[in-house]
Amino acid sequence: MAQFTTGELPKSPPSPAWLRLLPGLGWLREYRREWLRADTLAGISVCVVMIPSVIAYAGLLGLAPQHGLYAALIPLLVYPFFGSSRQVIVGPDIAISLLVASAIAPLAGGDAAHAAGLAALVAVLGGLLLLLGARAKIGAVADFLSKPVLVGYMTGAALILVASQLDKLFGVKLERNDFFPRLGELASKLSQTHMPTLLLGAGMLVLVGLLRRLTPKVPPALALVVLAIGASLVWKLEGQGVQVVGAFPRGLPRFAVPQVEWREIHLLLPGAIGIALLAYTEGILLARAFGARNGYEVAPNRELAAMGLANVAAGLFQGFSVTGSQARTTINDAAGGKTQVASLVAAVTLVLFLLFLTPVIAHLPTVALAVLLIYGGATLVEFDTMVRIYRYYPGSAMLAASTTLGVLAVGVVAGILVGVAISLLALISRVSHPPDAVLRQVEGGSFHDLGDGSGGTTLPGLVAYRFYAPLLFSNCGHFVQRVRDLIAASPQPVGWFLIDAQAITDIDVTAADALEGLNRELARKGVALKFAHANRPLRQVLERIGFTGELGKESFFNSVHDCAAAFQAQAGRLTALAPGRTSAALPAGR
Repeated sequence: MAQFTTGELPKSPPSPAWLRLLPGLGWLREYRREWLRADTLAGISVCVVMIPSVIAYAGLLGLAPQHGLYAALIPLLVYPFFGSSRQVIVGPDIAISLLVASAIAPLAGGDAAHAAGLAALVAVLGGLLLLLGARAKIGAVADFLSKPVLVGYMTGAALILVASQLDKLFGVKLERNDFFPRLGELASKLSQTHMPTLLLGAGMLVLVGLLRRLTPKVPPALALVVLAIGASLVWKLEGQGVQVVGAFPRGLPRFAVPQVEWREIHLLLPGAIGIALLAYTEGILLARAFGARNGYEVAPNRELAAMGLANVAAGLFQGFSVTGSQARTTINDAAGGKTQVASLVAAVTLVLFLLFLTPVIAHLPTVALAVLLIYGGATLVEFDTMVRIYRYYPGSAMLAASTTLGVLAVGVVAGILVGVAISLLALISRVSHPPDAVLRQVEGGSFHDLGDGSGGTTLPGLVAYRFYAPLLFSNCGHFVQRVRDLIAASPQPVGWFLIDAQAITDIDVTAADALEGLNRELARKGVALKFAHANRPLRQVLERIGFTGELGKESFFNSVHDCAAAFQAQAGRLTALAPGRTSAALPAGR
C-alpha cells in the first residue's frame, strides 16, 4: 500500500510531454481498434455533406468557392489536437458566416480578393481574442449570455440571410444590402425576374422540405446538390441563363498573412469581438451537449484555446471564421463517431476532393446554394423556444423581439449590441426594483408570502416585510422608500417593523449607511426596527459596522414567528388576532 504524509493527497503521475503539448489527443490512450470503422464512416459522411454547405457560406461572404473549402479543411486538422470534445466538428457555420459578411461587406466594395483578405483577418483577430480569453481563464463567460438575446439574434439573422439570397432566387441584380431597403428594391424589380431560375429554386425549396419530412436520414444538402448538378448537365441550364458556380482552382490552401490596411483592423475589431464571442458560445454549448450525451466532461478553457487556434489557422490559410457545426456534429454522432479520428478522416477526404474532384462542382447552379442558405436560415429560428419564452417570460420575449428588430434595422453586429444593451438595462431595473412582500400569518401561526394578499392576517402594529435581493447601492433607495410607504399605509400605528432578511445575502457600504439612517428615522417616529432570519454574511457586516450593537441583540430573531410572539408578549396580547382582520389596506409588495 502506498504511504504518504498525513494531510497530503497522493500526486497524479505527470502527463507525457506530448499530451501536455497536444491535450486534445488524450483519447488516444484509450482508443479501441473497433472504433476505427465507425470513425472512418462518420468522417466521410461529414465531408460529403459539408462540401456544398461551405461553398454556399463562401458565396455569402462574396468569396470564391475554394475559400469555403479551405475554411473547412484547416480546423479539421487543428481542433482534434487541442479540443476536449470527441464529437464536435469545427468549421464554417451559417450564423458566424453571416456575421463575418456583415462586418466585411462595407470595406470589401464587391472585390472578392479584398473580401478574402478581410475575412481572413477577422478570423485571425477573433482567434487571438479567444486565445487571450483562454489565457485569462474566462471560459465560464458562456454561462452569462442571455438566451433571449441569442434567440432574437438568430431570428433576425435568419431573416437577413433569406433576404441576402433573394437576388439569386429570383435571378435579378440587387444593389441594396440592408434588410428593408433590399426588400423594397426586390419589389420594384419583380418584373425582371428570370423565370427559369425562380422555378428551379422554388422546386428545390419544395424538394428540401419533402426530403426533410419524408427521408430525415438523407442529408438534404447532399441530395439537393447531386440532383441540381444532374439537372444542370441534362438540361444544359447554363445555356438557358441559369448561373452556375463555375470552375475554381484545384489544390490545397497556402499560408498567407492577410494583406489589409491598419485602418481596416480598427474597423473590423468590434465585429471580430462579437464573432469570437458567438463562435465560442456556439462551440461550448455544442460540446457540452454532446459530452453529456456521450458521458464525458468538456473543459471550457481548453475549448476556448482550441477554437482560437482553429480560427487563427483558418485565417492564415485563406479561410474565414469557424465554430462548432451543429449539423456536422450531429451527422458525426449519428454515424457512430467515437473520437476526433472522424475529423481527421473528414480532412483527408476533403484533401482528395480539393486535389481531384473540384470540377464536379463547376456545373452546380448558384440558385441551389441560395436554397441551401435559405434552408439553413430556417433552421436558425428556434420556434419552440420562441413560443416558450413568449408564454412564460413576456419580458424576455420583448427583449428577443427588440434584438430581432435591432438586427434588421441596424445590422447584425450592431443589432446584437442593441440586444445586449437592452438586456443590461433590464437587469439593472430588476436589481434596482427587486420583488418584495408583506408577510401574513396563516393557520398554525407561521408567516408566509401569500402573493396576492388574499387570506391570512397581520398583527396590528407589526409589519413583517421580506426583501428578495441583496441590499446594495442600486436598490437601497427603493428599499427605504418601500419601508416608509408600508408604514404610512398601515391601518394601525406601527410599533415594530420586522425585516425578514433570509434573502438578503449581502449588504454594501452605501446600503449599510442607508439602513443606519432608516433606523434613526424610524426611532424618531417611535417605530422599532427588527430582523429575522439574518444569515451569517449579513450578521457579520452588521456587527462589523456596529449596527448590531446599535439595535441590540434582542432585536434579532431566528424566525418571523418568534418576533411576532415577542411583539404580542410585549403588547400584552397573548391570543391570536381574530380571523377577518386582514391587512387589505397594506400593499402586498412586489
